[in-house]
Amino acid sequence: MDVTQQHTWPGLANLSQSILAALGAVGFRNTFDLAPSSATCLLLIDGLGHELLLEHAEQAPFLAALLRPQGVFRVGFPATTAASLAALSSGLGSGAHGIVGCSFALDADSEISPLTWSCAPFTADKAFTSAPPPERFIVPQTAWEQASEQGLRISTVMPARYAESAYTRAIYRGSQILGAPSYYGYPELVRQALSVNAPAYCFAYFADLDFAGHLFGPGSEAWVAQLRVADRLAEAIFQQLPEGARLLVTADHGMLGLDSAEVVDFDREPGLQEDVLAVAGDIRARHVYLDGARHDRVLERWRERLGEDYSVLSKADAIAGGVFGDV
Repeated sequence: MDVTQQHTWPGLANLSQSILAALGAVGFRNTFDLAPSSATCLLLIDGLGHELLLEHAEQAPFLAALLRPQGVFRVGFPATTAASLAALSSGLGSGAHGIVGCSFALDADSEISPLTWSCAPFTADKAFTSAPPPERFIVPQTAWEQASEQGLRISTVMPARYAESAYTRAIYRGSQILGAPSYYGYPELVRQALSVNAPAYCFAYFADLDFAGHLFGPGSEAWVAQLRVADRLAEAIFQQLPEGARLLVTADHGMLGLDSAEVVDFDREPGLQEDVLAVAGDIRARHVYLDGARHDRVLERWRERLGEDYSVLSKADAIAGGVFGDV
């Protein structure tokens, strides 16, 4: 698998820029060639990849009816919630916004988990750095901040339990946060957010499909139940949109089941552990941090053990290949 050949994807960063450009904001690329709009809602269903929706289309007829061949794209890298949502709000790839996984090195001794905004030492004998202020973590001005300064009204509808989290404060700058106690409140909150006398963009986030997938597996009874909820929610939002408003639906990543016989367990592989200080990220995209300077030897061992089904890159090769976008 060669992820360096995928860096031209439109991605969630460019979807964000396209939405803002279609709403009239200046300085953004309309890569998706969206028609002009005065009000747009983007509903993101966490974990609902294209193939999953195709496979379970009969359980989500409203969402399935929205599928278009030209609407299939790669969200960006790594395809994990923390990085994808940051790309969507910032209009930047992970190499520019800096959230490069569900966990990653903050410095030589510490890793940060952005969804919980918590830090831990790589090894028990090391001190670790406290988590930085979330509002200052993404250094460039985000796309939402730029568009908001131009007069666009940007809102985010999310479960109330996330509304004041550090991660929310880190990535949703430039947006009014509208916390909902349940998904039943989403359609009305979206309608209100778009019923303003200005170009308006409302981002709505559905979390529970991904949660069910991690606990019970994609395609499980619990997962299908949440897919049906997401389908009804999307239809309810659509039915209550103000006149002239547009609904778009996307996901931050897909999901698949794993054959346990094919899983490579780092904790049971002494050859992979050699010269490695720590691993971070999730199973979709691991960051491997080395204890020493034997990069070539470690790369060779990992490539030999994992084979062609994995892409094992040095940091320099990943950056040069555009895996993380602009860095």
